[in-house]
Amino acid sequence: MKKIVLITTGQPAGNPRIVKEADALQSAGYDVTVLYCFFIRWSSEKDKVLLKNVSWKYKLVGGSPDKDRWLYLFTRLRCKLASILLPYLKHRFLLAERTQARAFDELLRAAKEIKANWYIGHNLGALAVAVKAAGYHKAKAGFDFEDYHLGESGTEEKAALKRISYLENRYLPSLMYVSTSSDLISEATISNHANFTRPVITLRNCFPLSQQPAFNERPSGATLQLFWFSQTIGVNRGLEPLIRAMVILNDPGIHLTLAGRCDHEMLDFISNNAGEIAANIHFAGIIQPEELPTFAAGFDIGLALETGFSRNNNIALSNKIFTYLLAGNAIILSETAMQLTFNKMYQVGESFALNDEKELAEKIRIYQNPQQLIAQKRHNYELAKAELNWEKESKILLGVIV
Repeated sequence: MKKIVLITTGQPAGNPRIVKEADALQSAGYDVTVLYCFFIRWSSEKDKVLLKNVSWKYKLVGGSPDKDRWLYLFTRLRCKLASILLPYLKHRFLLAERTQARAFDELLRAAKEIKANWYIGHNLGALAVAVKAAGYHKAKAGFDFEDYHLGESGTEEKAALKRISYLENRYLPSLMYVSTSSDLISEATISNHANFTRPVITLRNCFPLSQQPAFNERPSGATLQLFWFSQTIGVNRGLEPLIRAMVILNDPGIHLTLAGRCDHEMLDFISNNAGEIAANIHFAGIIQPEELPTFAAGFDIGLALETGFSRNNNIALSNKIFTYLLAGNAIILSETAMQLTFNKMYQVGESFALNDEKELAEKIRIYQNPQQLIAQKRHNYELAKAELNWEKESKILLGVIV
């Protein structure tokens, strides 16, 4: 049985993509191990629930605040020291690698301890680990660009961009394939690495059909139910124009449900701007990822409100879209470059210009027509069932793992 090691600097519960890849590869007959690191506390409890039900092996590397705390603190200190020294010593002593990944040394050691056929990195900090472990065992390496790292928010600082560019240029030539989460990220990656001749594949963040609920046809005369979710319900996420659109509509029959943790800034915005329609805004708390499609199926319209605040945000494709498709929601999308392209390809709903609350209000009004709403819901449900699901998408990955 061929062995595959998936490596991430994050946690499984915070990275559904690596979980789906591990599931697909294990189901295809590979012996899969996931090496991961502590990143954020909220994910730890979710990891415990998720990892009880997986068929592949996994290992937490580099400690955490609750397990191997001294190792965790040491790796944080080492990472900080590497970031301080990097501008002066340049790329000696693996400083870029140790700045990008808190537990770089521990991940590499853990990966080398497993003799595998493939080492696949997720998150930029895992790129060098995958390549070096593969070189050590004379195996193959792959890497997944779920995000376009050179265009992410927070990487405008020249030093960060130089580090990211160095890591990509240094390690991509050793890969046997690269995967991305959108067509436009694939195009940008190919453009940046014109000499990379191995496959660059797009693996959309689709979800497995095992999570698809029964189709929920909207009852005649029911209110129009809107839905949006994220880990954090906060400002600058596209919700401000949505609230303003609801104020423009001023319709007691239109309700909005938000799932996630709502921060104080967003609560203040709603309090100060929503007026009477605040009574139509509901908070559902955190929904477990595997429960989201069934929960979303209780609503009419799923909202993908990306703001295009960075190049990555503009060319990425939100996971939300695939949850809404699986659930059988009509979708309203903001016109980021990738969402507009995607909607032209698949006709999943209505799009509106970025931050244009008046146009957004008009798009919501369109779905007050029951026939149009039901037709769009049915189209999206069948689209997910026939094409945009993880069973179909994972075959692309399996096609390069040979």
